[in-house]
This record gives sequence, C-alpha cells and structure tokens, in this order.
Amino acid sequence: MRRADIRIVDNQTEEIKPADISQTEKESLLAKYGFQSQPTNFNQPLNDPNAGLSFEEMCRREEQKLQEQRFREHQRRTGPKPVSFDGNYYSNVNYDSDVDSGLTFKVSIVSNMEIPK
Repeated sequence: MRRADIRIVDNQTEEIKPADISQTEKESLLAKYGFQSQPTNFNQPLNDPNAGLSFEEMCRREEQKLQEQRFREHQRRTGPKPVSFDGNYYSNVNYDSDVDSGLTFKVSIVSNMEIPK
C-alpha cells in the first residue's frame, strides 16, 4: 500500500507596484495598441442638430415640428373613437343560413337609435 503525499502550499501573493508613467508615454502606448484616450469634457455640447444652420432654417425646422405636433393633435381629436351608448342602445340579432354552401351566419345590429322591427 502506498502512502499519500501531503504537501503544504503557502498562500500566494502578488504585489503590484504603482507604475510611474508620464502622460505622453501613456498616450503613445494607447495609440500603439489602437486605443484612443478620450478626455472627459462635460462642458462640450453634444451633436447639435441645429449646428451650422442659419436662423431662418432653425425657425423653419421649429415651425415644421410645431405643425406636425398640431396635425397629430388634430388627428387625435377628430379621428375615429370607440362608441359607447351609456347603456341606452337597441340591438337586433338575426341568424340565417345559406342552403347552397351550408354556412350559417349571424347579423347583429346595435344602435343608439330605435331599430324598427
């Protein structure tokens, strides 16, 4: 019978010393490996869609936006809406069948006006 080998392993540690790299060296290393160092400038404006436009063009765009908004609001107000009769409605339901095709169908009419029978 063989006896098992027992070994004691010390904890491994790794010490990282701070690297003293100058700004220019850092920039060159980033450029060498295809990375760009992007300075964070929070005061820089984002891509402005009105950049390079004249005052008249900016006014025209703003007027166009307002006109589109008015048109959408008008469509919403005058477009089709679901109809509710507040419980006051008349209905008429008829069932019929077609002898030739063998189909049975239902005709249901609902209105807020009285339906003559």
